[in-house]
Amino acid sequence: MGDRILGYKELLKVLLEYHIHFIKRLSREGYEQLFSVLLIPLADADEKRIRELVNPLLRESDRLFYIDGNLIAMLPGTDWNGAQKVHETILTALGEAPVEDCVVEYPTDGNDAFTLISNLYARLEEITSA
Repeated sequence: MGDRILGYKELLKVLLEYHIHFIKRLSREGYEQLFSVLLIPLADADEKRIRELVNPLLRESDRLFYIDGNLIAMLPGTDWNGAQKVHETILTALGEAPVEDCVVEYPTDGNDAFTLISNLYARLEEITSA
């Protein structure tokens, strides 16, 4: 049985919190870290198809979630520009029409999981209401 990407908002929040604490610990030892989270609206997506097409494109450390019709990817060690490239690569792999990117970067767009997720969904709202 393949890995499922179906996720829940709480699991995403917990993973972000864990990664933030890990980064803070590393920064005390002199390492600087960041990560990005991207969101692609895919209302009627087939999870199996997404998994087959997208997982091979990502690194072992990246995590996918499909929450409320949105594909969300957590990309450790990836800045905003790198996340934009991943966004384009995923859309191409899925054969989806280009959509404006919906990306947040830690710590630029928030220092905690709640703020990052809130800003991610606020960005989605900006895109969909435009």
